[in-house]
Amino acid sequence: MKKAYKIALIVTAVLIVLVLALAVAVSPVTKNYVEKHDRELLGRSIRMERLRINIFTGRLRVEGLRIGGTNDSTVFFALDSFDMRLRLLPLLSNRVEVKHLHFTAPDVKVYQQGNAFSFDDILGRFMTTDTTAVAEEPSEPWEIGLYDIRIRRGRLFYKDLELNATWGLNDIDLQIPGVYFGGEKTDVGAVLNFAEGGSLATSVAYDIASSEFDIGLNLKDMTLAGMLPYFRQSLDIGGVAGRLSADIRLRGDTEHLLSLRTEGTASLAEFSLVDMQQRPVAGVDTLGVQLAEGDLGKMRFRFDRLYVGGFSLLTELTPGGDNLSALIKPSPETPAAPTAPEEPAPKTVSGPGPTLQIADLEIAGGRVTLRDLTMERPFEYAVTDIRMRSRGFDPSKRNRLEIDARMQRTGQAKLRWEGTLDDMNNQNITLWLSNLDLRDFSPYCEHFTAYPLTRGNLTFRSQNVIRNRYLDGTNHLDVFEPRVDKKRKDLKPEMNIPLKLGLYVLKDKTGHVKMDLPVGGDLDSPEFSYRKIVLKAIGNVLLKVVTAPFSFLSGSRDNLEYIPLDAAQYAFTSEQYASFDQIAQLLKEKPEMQVALTQRINLSRALPAQAANVLRLAYHNSLAAADPAGQRPRLSMLEYEKLQQTDIRTPAVEAFADSLLTAQGRPVQGLSPDAKALALYRGQALGQLRRMMASRDKALAEYMFSTHGIQPPAFRLQPMDSLALAAYTGRNRYTIALGVDGETLEIGEQQPENAGAAESVSGTARSDGTERANGAENAASPGSGHATGSAASPESANGAGSAGAAGSPALPADNLPDATDTAPAAGGASPAETTETAPPAGTPPVGQRQE
Repeated sequence: MKKAYKIALIVTAVLIVLVLALAVAVSPVTKNYVEKHDRELLGRSIRMERLRINIFTGRLRVEGLRIGGTNDSTVFFALDSFDMRLRLLPLLSNRVEVKHLHFTAPDVKVYQQGNAFSFDDILGRFMTTDTTAVAEEPSEPWEIGLYDIRIRRGRLFYKDLELNATWGLNDIDLQIPGVYFGGEKTDVGAVLNFAEGGSLATSVAYDIASSEFDIGLNLKDMTLAGMLPYFRQSLDIGGVAGRLSADIRLRGDTEHLLSLRTEGTASLAEFSLVDMQQRPVAGVDTLGVQLAEGDLGKMRFRFDRLYVGGFSLLTELTPGGDNLSALIKPSPETPAAPTAPEEPAPKTVSGPGPTLQIADLEIAGGRVTLRDLTMERPFEYAVTDIRMRSRGFDPSKRNRLEIDARMQRTGQAKLRWEGTLDDMNNQNITLWLSNLDLRDFSPYCEHFTAYPLTRGNLTFRSQNVIRNRYLDGTNHLDVFEPRVDKKRKDLKPEMNIPLKLGLYVLKDKTGHVKMDLPVGGDLDSPEFSYRKIVLKAIGNVLLKVVTAPFSFLSGSRDNLEYIPLDAAQYAFTSEQYASFDQIAQLLKEKPEMQVALTQRINLSRALPAQAANVLRLAYHNSLAAADPAGQRPRLSMLEYEKLQQTDIRTPAVEAFADSLLTAQGRPVQGLSPDAKALALYRGQALGQLRRMMASRDKALAEYMFSTHGIQPPAFRLQPMDSLALAAYTGRNRYTIALGVDGETLEIGEQQPENAGAAESVSGTARSDGTERANGAENAASPGSGHATGSAASPESANGAGSAGAAGSPALPADNLPDATDTAPAAGGASPAETTETAPPAGTPPVGQRQE
């Protein structure tokens, strides 16, 4: 008995010694083995300063652990200490209970090259490729519980070698009360401090039995600068900055992730984005979001508030495009794959669409800058203090949204939108612009019209209703005291309109220019452009005004485009005087305007008629000379009109003409009566026509001064030069030219006689400010009296055609042709011996109304 007891004691002592020896030796032996066989175990170098294993308490502690990187060029993983305590007795009942897991100052460095990571070789060692199923006997499930998991002063470093992107977390503090695999709930809490600033606190509750989770994320001041390489994957930007914060809670279950529910708040502060030239493109001082409900399964999102404060945006237009589109990288083109025959898709019943509701939507302190570099002069305009407010915003319902803003120099803008985002085909948009300084828009004015804007304030109201993709809009424009400079001759504008003259005619007595511009069009038309439609409408109004100013000012449909004349007309008709009075009224209403009348006579048609008149008178005088009394009494109006009815084709008149031509030694055979008259009296008739033109001009100048008190430069008579008069083939008339500050426009286009009665209403603006053929010999000054029989220079001959004023008497200035242009009269009387006769008795003087 004693012997057996002694043996038991010896065995027990030996076992204790062996256990103690094992307990003492296990730590250095394990450390030595791991470090010696590190390549076999992990494929990396493993070094430890100290390893302690307590087989009695189940504690493991490692200090100064270092795991090398690929090819041992760097350190992949390092930590100051690792401490674990495992409860041993629960192992007997298929339970693993780790009382604590503590990591102190872990440091992980991860590198990525394309799709490869620096730890892929480690994962490969622990991933089996054997897919052969091995039958295993059923065993009792193990329960695993990890308690008190802590990470202190952790650090994570990540670098993408292709993008040259670096990202890291410093001072990682993670505390997890417990992680359970066996039916209990898991609660995880972590605090991560980012290397570039900011922190992330997380809380995770997970129930393995129900697969439900509840995740809380509290992000504070995470900087966006470190995410620049990721932005550059889709954007060509030079930099990004800002601080992102969020307090969000996510709920759901792992088996139905699409039913995720979320709520919380998020904010972005001091956000800025610059392009590759380091120019600011977009920015936000404060962006705040309050999400009341977000249900991914039902696609329902309800926001209590969405606030944007201090946002800014730069839009720059260049001949090659715009700066915002240039920020987006083009998607890489992929070769088209062969397409298989399409099978009819199964019919699906679509559910309700997504729901978006914003209880309070507000924008404050916004700024938008537009820069247009597509024109000869760059344009830059800033809209500041942009404010917007909307309550109960719902894209599926009809909303009302209002935007207010302050314009660049002066003025306000207000935009009101009514409509639904779900139906963009039907909208109602109203825009008010008040007191805008037009000088800011001079580059556009020069581009489209070649006129620089020097003054003016604009008030504008536009309402645009879209029904079924068709725009029906109206625009009310009111400009106060608009002024433009001289037209730039170095530009080729898109619209050739006399802007300066048009604005002056449109301007009322109070200095306002008001227009109503209706706009309409199909939005789906490729030629639709709202800007071009409005500009074209403005251009049409201006062109209509300057080509029909009298109609515009009087409000009548009848427009004074020109004043018809008869080439041989001696006195003005009542209709012509009415036209002169209309011109005078225009000058009184528009004192800064000048009116120039140009008398145009078609000599190719007027000369034969006037030569025939001279021939008739010469024949009459030859008969009077043959009278034994030898008297040539003054012709009365009735007698003169009767004389003009004499047919020069009668044998007596033709014989008289033949005698004169024979006396001059000219052939008469084959000549028509008109040709004979021209051969005899061409020079005489031309001189008479010119003297009558000068007489009309002088009489008109005197009438405008004596009756209306109007004189040059407000009203002037501008003669044609000799070459232009000889080449003129249009109608006989006074044409009217309007002028303002050196810019003139003739409002009646010249047309040939055979063009018919229809005449276009158009004109060509001149901005050179020159005046041709000025002087006393061209236009009679007021008070100079009648110009009966006075010689006129060739430059004073104007007018056209044979369509004279109805009822106007035709009277030559002389009863006989000039002695230098005629042959001796029949019966021995020489033209030099004849005397001129006065106008017929009863004819009113030129310049006096003929009723």
